[in-house]
Amino acid sequence: MAEWAVPEHRTQPICRGAELKAQMESSIESPIAAWWLTQASWMVRFQNGPLILIDPWWRDLFAGDRWGKLLGEFPLKPEEHPEPDLVLCTHWHDDHICPESIPRLATHFPNLRFVVPNRSVDLLTGWGIEQSRIISMLGSDSKMIGDIQIHAIPAAHEELDVNEDGAWYLGYVVKFGDSTVLHMGDSRPYPGWHEALQNASKHYDLVFACINGNDNLRHDEAVDLALALNPKLIVPMHYGMDPGNTVNPQIFVDEIVQRAPEQAFVVPEVGGRILID
Repeated sequence: MAEWAVPEHRTQPICRGAELKAQMESSIESPIAAWWLTQASWMVRFQNGPLILIDPWWRDLFAGDRWGKLLGEFPLKPEEHPEPDLVLCTHWHDDHICPESIPRLATHFPNLRFVVPNRSVDLLTGWGIEQSRIISMLGSDSKMIGDIQIHAIPAAHEELDVNEDGAWYLGYVVKFGDSTVLHMGDSRPYPGWHEALQNASKHYDLVFACINGNDNLRHDEAVDLALALNPKLIVPMHYGMDPGNTVNPQIFVDEIVQRAPEQAFVVPEVGGRILID
């Protein structure tokens, strides 16, 4: 008997397909726009600047395999995305360096480049992606890619795993002009983590924070992160898809309202747009 079951109902994106693509391709009047594509997957647009895709994930929910267990539908197939200027992947797990999404994006957009942990480069080259299209990062290093500054921060997904080849898991601080976005990747808090993020940027406009617990931040630890960084906006993520690894985001809402009542936050909707003023 299968260890998974197809859910009776799946969460539907509020915008999807061609309509969502057109929205992402449109210019914005705010400094930053972001769209949640489920789990830890985001599209981020900077005003008069780049379009960045982070941890793209897509699976065929109707293929009859274990991915049929997922609780929500995806708003975009890989080929339905607008062409990003850059793809960032935080670590090797399927919902972050997706073996379905990454090769299809690479084929559909032959000039697209991918930022990945140095220790995961072999995954992409194994899928036939040329080394010249892969930008590797170690953790605690910075690179300018055009007008985009990427600062990599080691993440402790279950544990902090760093050796001479770099960190196994990463988060990314992304800067364009005066705007700064943090995608924390999958991480537990560890000694020096808040300080590393504070040193990477003096201000954060937008922080994407996991709240699902287990080998990630819990909801209360996401509030700790907000108190440490004081971002303009914090947005919870990494829930609502895997029935064995999800939480109700209301627990994050209750925690942040109690402990950080001045902190702005948004509970995202899949396919929905968030604007940062």
